[in-house]
Amino acid sequence: MQRYTIFNKNNRIFLTNSRDTIDKETYDTIINCNSEVLQTMDFKPYFKEDCIENLALVCESVSTEEMFVKLSQNHYVVFAAGGIVRNEKNEVLFMYRNGMWDLPKGHWERGEAMETTAKREVMEECGLQNLSIGKFVCNTLHTYYMHRRFELKQTAWYEMFCPSTEKLCPQQEEGIKELRWVGEKDLPYILSHAYPNIANIFTNL
Repeated sequence: MQRYTIFNKNNRIFLTNSRDTIDKETYDTIINCNSEVLQTMDFKPYFKEDCIENLALVCESVSTEEMFVKLSQNHYVVFAAGGIVRNEKNEVLFMYRNGMWDLPKGHWERGEAMETTAKREVMEECGLQNLSIGKFVCNTLHTYYMHRRFELKQTAWYEMFCPSTEKLCPQQEEGIKELRWVGEKDLPYILSHAYPNIANIFTNL
């Protein structure tokens, strides 16, 4: 089953080929997609920063891949990778940047394996030396306006491990104000002050 969830600033767009996967309480509008919708519908209003309408697209007559291409055609696609870093206490490493809690990640460089990007960026942003990478977890998709264009970022996330004794050093030139190990008790609060695509990762762990 192929599914995509694209997070905008205040809303999300969900693509699926099965209506049974849709949480009706989450989505304001549900559209059955066919070739006419694929060719004629304008989805730009759903990507505006002030849009708060969550949209679900049921792709039973067309493929989710075709619909994803339609949605992303007006965006510059950016690839990135990052880590869900845990220590021996099962705490997760979060960083505070731009007034939000986030996970360490960074841009993919051409010719680089995604695993390499993920580990390199986490080490750079957190000042880590003793970091090991584990299995792939998921991809996230989110949109934003930057460099005078609309960008769609696809981020690959990997499990990682770092001992709690490792010295943390936030990369201040990247705007990172704080690094913090977060335990299970404090995780709900941190996620309530994180980006929706970050919070969504933990619903699947």
